[in-house]
Amino acid sequence: MERKNVRFDRVERATALALLVCTFAVASNAAPPPVQSITSGSARASLLELYTSEGCSSCPPAEAWLSSLVTSDRLWKDVVPVAFHVDYWDHLGWVDVFAKPEYSERQRDYAAAWKADRVYTPGFVMNGREWRGWLEKQKLPTASGDAGALAFTVTSDGVATIQFQPAAAPKSQAPLVAHVAVLGAGLSRKINAGENKGKTLVHDFVVLDYQSTTLRTGSGRTWAGSTKWQAERIDTPTRYAVAVWVTDNRAPIQAAGGWLEDQAVRELSMSDERNETMSKINKSETEWKELLTDDEYRVAREKGTEAPFTGRYWNHHEDGVYVCVACGQPLFSSATKFDSGTGWPSFYEPVERQNVDDYSDTSHGMVRTEVLCSRCDSHLGHVFDDGPRPTGLRYCINSVSLKFVPKDGKDQKK
Repeated sequence: MERKNVRFDRVERATALALLVCTFAVASNAAPPPVQSITSGSARASLLELYTSEGCSSCPPAEAWLSSLVTSDRLWKDVVPVAFHVDYWDHLGWVDVFAKPEYSERQRDYAAAWKADRVYTPGFVMNGREWRGWLEKQKLPTASGDAGALAFTVTSDGVATIQFQPAAAPKSQAPLVAHVAVLGAGLSRKINAGENKGKTLVHDFVVLDYQSTTLRTGSGRTWAGSTKWQAERIDTPTRYAVAVWVTDNRAPIQAAGGWLEDQAVRELSMSDERNETMSKINKSETEWKELLTDDEYRVAREKGTEAPFTGRYWNHHEDGVYVCVACGQPLFSSATKFDSGTGWPSFYEPVERQNVDDYSDTSHGMVRTEVLCSRCDSHLGHVFDDGPRPTGLRYCINSVSLKFVPKDGKDQKK
């Protein structure tokens, strides 16, 4: 009897969701007609995220593995794959056109939640957790449990609408959040510089546009929201797809996806403009204290200084890039690091000049040039004119203001 009730409840929810989807088509004469609808089952599909870069020589095998899902009968039903290209390897000589600072920041947010001190590529995330199963040839999980049904609809006015009817009440008090990623498949790119120079890389499930929106509750336990249906005209894929997922307090609870029909592609609002920099980060001091450790806050936000020869990077010699501890913006490359004998990490130039700001510092009875992260205004250290060639500069930086991203993710320290 109990199983019968559970089954009836699932059928009832599925029927209710079908009615919700149909509502788009018959709501009223003023309502724009649906162009394409994608729905999940009630079983939970897994969201599989890959963080990758065209500038990373370790990434092509991981991308080839992900591409094998294109022909899998488990695609969209059991697993919804997305590939976020990160920008922190762009300084190696090849700028990844699919990379965005926001995607790098997303990976760092995961690392912060896991209490990890670094990010790496290629990096997989399965349902919000670090996953190395592709290296160990683990089988992908099948859709299981009863998460609830997710519906995604594109309408002729260029709006994407999301509706989710969870099987159970959300675990947190925060509203549910829907995420929509427009994906490109079959993207072929000839790489002319950097670690993959001379290779032709083929990308699938590349995120071409990513948006999130807070859902609102309505009748019948249904959460709903909408966002603009758009993508950047970076390159022309052989096929477009969409991935949609819902999170409860940042944890994915249901995902859906599918290949886009021609009409849905035509409705995409294509933009040729690309924003290469992230907007300035403005957080309250309370938010910074929650994000940073006591030492990180004292140095990065209160302009403190760590004692010489005590920081973890003053005698650090791995290949990679050093990013801001507070916001993750790439700051310095290991290729420009040198031993200054001062006991602090020293570099003769930043990754990009616009990534750091200089200000006159007259504290402690001295006249110095303070160095700040240009994105979040975190204190990094000072710059002096007694450095080596070719710049003659010495960026004297606090280790605690930095996080290190290794060149080869396989060497990541746990």
